[in-house]
Amino acid sequence: MYIKTNLDDTTFRAIADITQFDADTQRRIREVVHAKAAAVQRKAVELAPLKTGKLKGSIRLEYTDTLRHASAKVYTQDPIAHLVEYGAAGSVVLPKRRRALAPGAEGWFMAKAVIPQRAAHPFMAPAIDAVRPTIADAVREAITGG
Repeated sequence: MYIKTNLDDTTFRAIADITQFDADTQRRIREVVHAKAAAVQRKAVELAPLKTGKLKGSIRLEYTDTLRHASAKVYTQDPIAHLVEYGAAGSVVLPKRRRALAPGAEGWFMAKAVIPQRAAHPFMAPAIDAVRPTIADAVREAITGG
């Protein structure tokens, strides 16, 4: 699942090419990127719905620090994460090659399976929305050395 941060242009340029700054400023920018990404991860884990805890446990944080830029990625590879984030429309499943579906219980067969609509429970988008306003100020502060 992928949701963009959509930083303002000045902040994006500062983070995308940190070689324009001295070593101390580069270190501070890297620290800001790490801290804000960790804040997004904490908020996403906090907002993720808890049914079994599998979704909360699958939210990961990955840093990419190169000589030229600093970036981070908060993601989950849980196969149902997008269904939880965006919801899903209801559907009807019909058998393709047989006359009935076997849902798993021995001796029970069905002509169709009705899967109800599932409401959205966003957790990643609100997490980045909560942290986004503080990113530009933190990067600006790291550049000025304050």
